Amino acid sequence: MAQEGGQAMNKNSKIPVKNSTVIALLSFALLLVLFYWKVLFEGNVFVFVDASRFFFPIWKWGSAVFNQGLIPLWNPDAQFGTPYLADPQTACAYPPVFLFYSWFNPINAFSALILFHHLWAMTGFWFLSRGQAYSAKISFWGSLVFGFSLHLVCASWTPVAMMTISWVPWVFFSAERLYQKKAGGLLFLSFAWAMQLSAGYPVLVYLTGLALVGQLGWQSYKDLRWKENLLLGWVGGLGLSAVIATLYNLVWGLPFLEFLKNSNYQNGSSRFQDLGFINLATFLDPFILGHPLAGNYQGPHYWVATFFVGLPTLCLLVWGWVNRIYQKNTPWLLLLFLVLSLGSHLKVGEWLKLILPGYALVIHSGFWISLAILWVILLAMEALAFLMTKPQLQRGAVSWVGIAAGIYAITFFIKNQYFSGFFGVSLVLMLAAFWIQNKNLKWLAVLGALGLSLFPAAYSLNITMDRSYYEKPPLVMSQFNHPGRLFFSPVLLGSAVKLQGQTMNDAYQNAKQNVYPNWPLAYGLQEVPIYNTLQLSDSFAWTFQAFQHSLKESRKAIDLLGIRYLFGSSGFKDFKKIEQTGGNAEVFENPNAFPNWFSVTRAVAAGPMVNDDFIKADQDNMDYGKVCFVGNPAQAGNYQKRQVSEISRTTNSVVLSASGKGRALLVSSETEAPGWKVWAEGKPKSVEKVNDAFRGVVLEDGESSAVFKYEPLSFRLGLFFTLLICALWMGLLGSWIKILEKH
Repeated sequence: MAQEGGQAMNKNSKIPVKNSTVIALLSFALLLVLFYWKVLFEGNVFVFVDASRFFFPIWKWGSAVFNQGLIPLWNPDAQFGTPYLADPQTACAYPPVFLFYSWFNPINAFSALILFHHLWAMTGFWFLSRGQAYSAKISFWGSLVFGFSLHLVCASWTPVAMMTISWVPWVFFSAERLYQKKAGGLLFLSFAWAMQLSAGYPVLVYLTGLALVGQLGWQSYKDLRWKENLLLGWVGGLGLSAVIATLYNLVWGLPFLEFLKNSNYQNGSSRFQDLGFINLATFLDPFILGHPLAGNYQGPHYWVATFFVGLPTLCLLVWGWVNRIYQKNTPWLLLLFLVLSLGSHLKVGEWLKLILPGYALVIHSGFWISLAILWVILLAMEALAFLMTKPQLQRGAVSWVGIAAGIYAITFFIKNQYFSGFFGVSLVLMLAAFWIQNKNLKWLAVLGALGLSLFPAAYSLNITMDRSYYEKPPLVMSQFNHPGRLFFSPVLLGSAVKLQGQTMNDAYQNAKQNVYPNWPLAYGLQEVPIYNTLQLSDSFAWTFQAFQHSLKESRKAIDLLGIRYLFGSSGFKDFKKIEQTGGNAEVFENPNAFPNWFSVTRAVAAGPMVNDDFIKADQDNMDYGKVCFVGNPAQAGNYQKRQVSEISRTTNSVVLSASGKGRALLVSSETEAPGWKVWAEGKPKSVEKVNDAFRGVVLEDGESSAVFKYEPLSFRLGLFFTLLICALWMGLLGSWIKILEKH
C-alpha cells in the first residue's frame, strides 16, 4: 500500500503519489474541456429541464440582490412574496454559488457552477479510491466512470443535484479518515457534510448519511472493532459531524422550519414516485425508455431514472461477484440500494417510512441512484484491480467470456440504439483484456472499452443552446408598458410542466417566448405562480379558491392581486389582447390592476375558512378596492380613505406614505408571514392579516407613513450558529496544520 508523503510510490507506477494526483486532475480537466467544448469556447449555455425553467432565473434574481449588498431573505416578486433564503434550492449558504456569482456575470456563473462541480465530483472520487489504496490507474478509471455516468451528466439539468452529488465521494473519503482515526477526520467530514447539505438537495444528504452508517457498520463488523468504535470511535465522530453540519446550515434551516407548516412541502410525501424494474434495464440500455431529445419523449428526469455506467463496468461488477473477490466493500449494500431505488415494489422503502424519521420525505426512489452507482463503481474497481494483478488463466476465464459476451449480447437483442461499431470494438477490448499480459496494455484495453461504451451515450445528453437564449429577453416584454404581475392560466401552467415542441429548440423557444413561470424573475418582472420551489400555502390557497367561484369573482380577484398581464385564454371582455407576442400563447392586459398597496373604507371579520369568505364576497358583491376581510375581529369596522404610495422598496422592506386624515387600514396583495414587522412614525404596530393571506396595517389619525421590514428571528439565530461553526472549523484547521507541521 502506498504511504503518505511527497515521494511515496504507487505499486503499479513509478510516479510519486502527489504527481499522480496532479496528472489525474489535469486529465479530468482536459476531458471536461473536450466534453463541454461548446460551453467553454462557443458560448453555449445549459438549458435542459430545470436548468432554465428554475435555477437560472432564480439564482440570477438572488445574485442581483446579493450584489446590492443585501441578503435576499424574501422574494417579493414571486407568488405575492415568498421566502428566498429559506428555500434549500436557492443554496444561499453554499459558498460556491455566492463566489461564482460575485466573480462572473449570471450566465457565466451558472455555467461555471456546473463545470466546477463536475470536476469536483471526479476529484472527490479520485481521493476516495486512493484512500481505499487503489492504484492510480484503477482510481483514474473509476473516476471516469463516476464522472461520466449518465446519472451525474444528467444532473446538470438540475444543478443543485449535481452540486449535492459532487460531495458524495468527499463525504465518504472524509468518513474513512475519521474511521481510521487520522488527523483532521472530524474537520473534513463535518465540512464536507455541511457543504453537501447547503448545496441544495437535503434529501440526498439524508440518504448519504444512511449509506455511510451502513458502510462504516459493515467495516466495523469486518474489522472486529465494535467495542472500540462506539461513542468514542466512529459512531460518536459521525454523530458529532452531523451535528456540526446541521448547525452550519441553520442560517437557512431555521427559516425553512418556520415556514414548513405553511408551505407546499407538507404534501411532499403524497407525490412519491417509484422506479420500475424497467429502470434497472438502463444498466444495459440507457435509452430503453426513450431519448430525451425524441420529439414525443415524456419520460422522467434522467438523473433519477437511469443507472447506466458503461457495459465494461457492469461486466467487471458481475465477474467480481461471481468469483467472490470483494473485500473492500460489500455487494450486499449495493443490493440494498438497488432494492430501495425501486421504491415500494419490494416494500422495503415502505417499511423504512415506518421505522426511520424523515424517510417519508424521500419522494422519489431514484434518489438512491447516486449511492447505487457509487457502490457499483467501487466494486467494479476491486474486480479490475484483481484482474490487473492475478494470474488470468488460473481463475475466472470461462466466466469472464460468458459474462462479457452475454452482457453485450443482451444490449444487442434489446435493440439498444447506441449499439454500433463502437460497442463491437468495446466488446473485443473487454474480452482481450483478460489475456493481455502487459499491465499497461491491459489497462488501456479496459479504459478504451469503457470510453467506447460510456462516452457516446453521455455526450448525447450534454444538451446546450446558444447563449442568446438567456441574453435576449422574450419579445412580448417590449409590450409591457405598465407595472403589475404576470399570471398564467391553469391550462397554460399545466403545459409549462412538460415542454412541448417538434424539436428541442422549438420547445425551449416556445417556453421562453411564453414567459413560463420563473422566467419573469430573470428580467425584473413579478409573477403570480412559481414553479418547483417553496410556496406559502395561504396565498396559494386564496388564489386557487378565487378562481373556483363565479367569473365575476375571478375578475375581482385578478384586480386585487395586481395581475396586469394574463397568459392564456381569457373570458374577460374588458381585457386588451396583445399582438405579436413571439410565443403561441395568447396574452392579455388588464386595465384595472390594483397597486400592491392601497387603503379600504371597511373591514369585515374573516370566516373560519377561506371558502366562506369567497361565498360572502360573491353574495354581497364585495368591492375589494373598498372592503377587505381582516383576521383580527377587533379591527373590523369603518375606516377613512388614504392616498397610498410606495416611497422605497428592497427585497426585505417596503416604505409607504399614506396621506390623509382619520383612522385608516392599509391593505396589500403581498403575503403575510412570520418575521414581518411594521412601524408607523417610528412606533411598532401589529401586522394585520387581510383577505386571509396578505399583509395590512392600521394607521391612527396623525400616522401618515408605515415601514415594513422582514426581520425573522429564525434567520438571526441561525446566522449565529453558522458563524459559530465557521469559527470552530478555523480552530480545527489550525490544530490540523500544527499536527502536519510536527510530522
